[in-house]
Amino acid sequence: MSNMSWVTSWEKWREAMGPRGSRQRARVMDYLKSHPAILYWGDSWFSTPLYLNLARQSCLRINGMGMIVGKPGAEAAELFGKDDVKRMVARLKASPFDLLCLSAGGNDCLDDRLAQVFQRWQGRGVARISAAEAYQRLSDSGAFARVHAAFAGLLDALAPLRQERPALRVVGHPYVPIHRIGVAADLTVPNIGLIAWLKDDVGPWMWNRMQWVLADKAEGKRFADLILVEGFGRGVLQKLAGEYPGFFSVVDFAGVTGIDQDSFWNDEIHPTEQGFLQLSRPFNQHLRDQLPAAKRAAVG
Repeated sequence: MSNMSWVTSWEKWREAMGPRGSRQRARVMDYLKSHPAILYWGDSWFSTPLYLNLARQSCLRINGMGMIVGKPGAEAAELFGKDDVKRMVARLKASPFDLLCLSAGGNDCLDDRLAQVFQRWQGRGVARISAAEAYQRLSDSGAFARVHAAFAGLLDALAPLRQERPALRVVGHPYVPIHRIGVAADLTVPNIGLIAWLKDDVGPWMWNRMQWVLADKAEGKRFADLILVEGFGRGVLQKLAGEYPGFFSVVDFAGVTGIDQDSFWNDEIHPTEQGFLQLSRPFNQHLRDQLPAAKRAAVG
């Protein structure tokens, strides 16, 4: 195959793998000696249908087998709830995945969550505060601690499987600093694919709440940068990488260019398909580095 074949349901995954002891299963396992099996689990950056998001752009650059699951708009605790984690650990144990890629945490700092933290400001003419003060209030609310706890709960639940399969790796990614503050989605097929025909929530998801709190969109940009770089990037992902060395790692998007251009973004928080294509290059480079040596050549 020229690129990764991926499915979005466990029924289809089981069909692709074939029953244990079958000729099909034997062929798959032989194929996977030199090609990766990757599970992508996450929010809209992975799971939005009919849209070449980050997971799908990643798959298009890999020769292997992929599974994409998740829920657009879900918070980390919703994705990685106790029952969901238990089911996922069992599925990981039953399938020969090399990598588990996670996309979660951004929605914990948007929309309704912001409305709760900044309820006193919503449309009430309360004196505005600085981006730094707003960030501190959000941090003090426990938003980042909850995201960290959700990730850590999943990683802890994977500990027994890690003992059985020491080559298994978990990868997280940051969200690149947003640029189009307060911009709703441009629902055109050329811009975001066929999902444009189905999508009804067009945003914005940050500025809709923070316009009552901050002085202007420049402060909104500073607030978003603090959330994504300090709160989530350093306070959650890098902290987890230090707590689970050799098991959990973080993609580095620092070298991606064009993120400050309108053309990179579909809306306030989602890149276009072309934007995700740019992100897929360092994303896949990181995946390649995490795979066993025999499988790295399959990743482009």
